[in-house]
Amino acid sequence: MIVTPAVIQLPTDTSLSASAASQTPPASSQASGDAQAQPEAAANAPSDGSAPVSAASGGEAAASLSQETLNILLLGTDARPTDTEPTRTDAIVLVRLERDSGRVSMLSIPRDLWVTYPSGGEGRINAAFAVGEKKYGPGGGAALAKSTVGKLLGVEVDQFVLINFQGFKTLIDQLGGITVDVPEAISDPAYPTDDFRTISVSFAAGPQQMDGEHALIYARTRHADSDFGRNQRQQLVLMAIFNRVRERGLLQQLTSLDDYTGALRGYVKTDLDLKDRGRMLALANFARGISPEDVLRYAIDSTTIVELRPPATFAAEPRSLKRIVAQFTGEATSTAGGE
Repeated sequence: MIVTPAVIQLPTDTSLSASAASQTPPASSQASGDAQAQPEAAANAPSDGSAPVSAASGGEAAASLSQETLNILLLGTDARPTDTEPTRTDAIVLVRLERDSGRVSMLSIPRDLWVTYPSGGEGRINAAFAVGEKKYGPGGGAALAKSTVGKLLGVEVDQFVLINFQGFKTLIDQLGGITVDVPEAISDPAYPTDDFRTISVSFAAGPQQMDGEHALIYARTRHADSDFGRNQRQQLVLMAIFNRVRERGLLQQLTSLDDYTGALRGYVKTDLDLKDRGRMLALANFARGISPEDVLRYAIDSTTIVELRPPATFAAEPRSLKRIVAQFTGEATSTAGGE
């Protein structure tokens, strides 16, 4: 089964302040702009008309989420096969599920965003997992990553899923590949490889069929634009994976998902209880009612940050962050747009 780290209590105040200002060290320049949202469509996701998922044994009532709102932190680690120490999280995306309205939204957080850790000290947000693992032992990385994101945004992060490079590629290959509609052609002359060399990669605009290796490259490359562009590509890949899962009917029977969790053994860490069939049925039922076009997409991007004095990087501008979090949680409405 997928490894589940121990749940620990950080010996610090991890209460949610909902105040971005407390996360922001003194800036050396003014804000570059207001919050920029990237919703794909309307908030309420219609059902696809199919019957609710049932357990393999049959006869069980359709399950629904017990929580009104569920926030799941998706983390992609940049660990290489030779790494033995905890590594940084290359991708950070918070996904919000709202049971009653069917609303789904995702918020990408740039890996180099400068934050104050709830455990003390400050640094890039992508280092929170490694800092927690080293300071508190197994399970501490997930706990610190969740509490850091929660404090930054002022929301409760309920659960997490962390996947490494090999797991990401394995998942997509198990699905038979994915189709990504590349918005514009990109080229990276210095993409880093596992053996610490570089290669030249490029992607043409338009729908592209990708295996796990190419999907990983597309999601990770950043020399063609920036980390902010990479955040958008990561969201496109996540949506492509979700589309493929729906196409293959993997949400209809949980037994069909067991092969995938088995294939990902050792590549994924999560505090979701995959043995809780009722919980998995509830998540599958919810996912079956989601139309991919209606998933709302947001990001902390180049228009929502302030530059900091070195060695710090940049922080979220407080007013812009508050605005984008309100849109992400549905407390404020937003219009379609984005970089």
